[in-house]
Amino acid sequence: MLVPQCYIELVPKEVDHPARRRELADAACRVIARHGLSGTTLAQVAEEAGWSIGSIRYYFPSKDELVASALWRVGERIDDRIRRRTAGGMTLADLRAAAVELLPLDASRREEALVHLAFMAQAAVVPALAEAAERAAQRLQAPLAARIAHAVRAGELPAHLDAEHEAARLRLLFDGLAVQLVTTPRRTTAKWALAILDEHLAALAASPAPVRGRHAAAAPRP
Repeated sequence: MLVPQCYIELVPKEVDHPARRRELADAACRVIARHGLSGTTLAQVAEEAGWSIGSIRYYFPSKDELVASALWRVGERIDDRIRRRTAGGMTLADLRAAAVELLPLDASRREEALVHLAFMAQAAVVPALAEAAERAAQRLQAPLAARIAHAVRAGELPAHLDAEHEAARLRLLFDGLAVQLVTTPRRTTAKWALAILDEHLAALAASPAPVRGRHAAAAPRP
C-alpha cells in the first residue's frame, strides 16, 4: 500500500534530546578550550555546532547553563573512558588506569582539562558556579575513591588508608599536573606526569600506619 507523500511529511520526526544536549555540550567544550570561558559566546557555540542561537537557547537558555553543561559533559566523557579502560575492574592497576584518564595527555583530554580549569577559575569569582564546581570535583573523585577502597579491602593498599581522603589527594595532584601540562608544554611531558603518578601510587602502597599515642616529643634532658 502506498502512503501519500504529504502524509509522510506531516509525521513528526522523533528527536533524541539527550544526544542533542551532548552535541551542544561538546561544541561548547571545543569553543571554551580555544577561547576561554570569558571569550566564549552563544554565537560561537552555535557556529561550532552548526545550529542557530535560537535552537541552542531551547536547550540552554543562558550562557551559564551552557557552560555548566560543558563541565558535566567533561565528566561524562571521563566516566565513559574509565569504564572502557577498566571494564569495571577495581584493582590497583585499574586505579592507575582510571587515574591516567584524568591527565591531559592527548588532544581530547587536553580540551577537557582546559574546560575544567577555566570553570574552576570562574567559580572562584562567581559564587553561583560554586555548586557545579563542587559536583564536578566529586564526580572526578568518585571512581578513584571506589578503587582505592577496593584495593584496601583486597590487601593491595594498607588497611589504615581512608579512601575518600586519598582520592582527594590524588585529584589535587591531577589538578597541579594538569596546570603544568597545559601551561608549560615545552617543559613538561606525558612521561614526566606518569612518573609522578607512579611515584605517588608507590608511596601510597608503602604508606606506614600512623603512630598513635605519641602526642608530643620527649622533653629534652637538662
